[in-house]
Amino acid sequence: MDAVDLIGWILAAISIAALVWMVRAAALRDQALDARIAAGDMSLFDEGNLDIEEVVRAPAGSTVQPGRLMEIGPQPPFR
Repeated sequence: MDAVDLIGWILAAISIAALVWMVRAAALRDQALDARIAAGDMSLFDEGNLDIEEVVRAPAGSTVQPGRLMEIGPQPPFR
């Protein structure tokens, strides 16, 4: 094996290691976000790096408004 082959293998190993690190970092970040969502962490609304576009578990027509945590209107009586 000459020097050119060795450099090629080293570059390939570095590239593969970088890809593995990026995939692992993204998976850990997604796990942490899923845990915060499952715990009902209200600080997610204040995060600057998250863009909340849709609220899934809310009544039809609900929207996300910055600075408001929750607004509850009149509730129908229980039967």
